[in-house]
Amino acid sequence: MGWYLRKSFGFGPLRVNLSKSGLGYSLGVRGARIGVNSRGTYIRMGRGGIYYQKYLQTQLSSPRTEPVRVPVPQLGSEPELAQVIQTASASSLQDSSATELLQEIRLHHRKARIAPVVMVVAGLALGVGMMASLPIWADAAIVLVGAAVAAIATRADYIRKVVHLDYALEPDAARAYVALLKGIEQLRALGGLWRISSEEVNADTKYHAGARYSVKRRTIAVKFEPPGYISTDAAMYMVNTGPQRLYFLPDRILVYEGDQIGVVQYSSLTFNVASSTFVESESVPYDSEIIGRTWRYTNKSGGPDRRFASNPEIPLVRYAEIAMRSAGGLNYLMQASNMQKANSFTQAVREYGTHLSLAGQTAVPS
Repeated sequence: MGWYLRKSFGFGPLRVNLSKSGLGYSLGVRGARIGVNSRGTYIRMGRGGIYYQKYLQTQLSSPRTEPVRVPVPQLGSEPELAQVIQTASASSLQDSSATELLQEIRLHHRKARIAPVVMVVAGLALGVGMMASLPIWADAAIVLVGAAVAAIATRADYIRKVVHLDYALEPDAARAYVALLKGIEQLRALGGLWRISSEEVNADTKYHAGARYSVKRRTIAVKFEPPGYISTDAAMYMVNTGPQRLYFLPDRILVYEGDQIGVVQYSSLTFNVASSTFVESESVPYDSEIIGRTWRYTNKSGGPDRRFASNPEIPLVRYAEIAMRSAGGLNYLMQASNMQKANSFTQAVREYGTHLSLAGQTAVPS
C-alpha cells in the first residue's frame, strides 16, 4: 500500500535508518529533520501522523513503475431555462499551507517535453530518406538512431519533470487513510457515476416523459493512479470528472485541469447527498433500484400519449445526487447509481477530514 517498515537507531538528534533500500541517516527534531539516504538529501516536515518529504538532491535512477495498490437525459424540444453547475478553475484553488509544493509541481508540470519533438524530427528524416530513395539499410539506420535518441529524450523529460512526494504515515494516520481509500473504492464500484453539468426546466413535460427537469451529464471515471510525473509511494485514487482530475493524496486533493493545478484541503469539503427519481432512457446500472415506469411521451394524467406510434416504456430509477463543494470554489453535482455506496464515499471523506483536523495536520512543504 506504499508504506514501509524500517528500523532506526537514535543517538540524540542523530538517527540511523536501516531499510530495504540501504543505510541512511538524519538529523533534527520530531516534525523537522534533514537526512540522506540512497536517493539523495531530503527534508521531512509535518505532524499529526503525516509527514511531507522533499528531496533536495536526487540520484538519477530509472523511472519507477507505480504499483497497483489496493432529472433525466435531454429528450425532445429545447427547455426554456438552464442552470449551469460550474466549479472553480484549478488555478484558483489555493491552499496557503501548500504554496511552495504547489508552485514546484506547477513548475515541473509545465516544462516542455523534448521527446515529441525528437520523434517528429526522426519521422521527417525518415520521410525525406524514403523520398530520396535511400538504401533500406540507411532507412533502418534512421529508425534505429531516432528510436535511441527518443528513448534518451524520454528519460531526460522524466528527470526534468518528475516531482517526488514521499509520505511516512504513522499507524493511526495509515489506518485513517486506508479507510478513505475504501470509501473512494465505493465510487469505483458503482454501476454508474456521472457529473451533472446543467439542470434545465422542461417547457412541456409531456415531451419529456413527464419530468419537470432535464439534465446534461457525462460519465465520471475513477482509477487507481497518481498524476503524471509525480513519483510517490502513497496509494491514491484519481476521479476524472471530464474538465478536471481530482487526485486524493494523504494530506490534500490535487486538482488538475490542463496545464493548471490547484489544491483542496479535505477539511474544507462539504457534502449533501439526496435521493432522486430519474427517468433513465439509457441502460439501467446493475446496482440501481427501479421504482416505477413511465413513457417517452405522456398525457396529462401521466399515462402513455396514444397519438405517438413509437412511445416506448421507460424505467424510473432511484439515484443518489452528491453535491460536493469546497470553501475555495470546488463545486460538483454528481449522480450515483446506488445510495448506499454514495453515502459510504461521502462519510469516508468527512471522517478523514475530521481526522486530519483533530490531528492538527498541516503537512507543511519545504
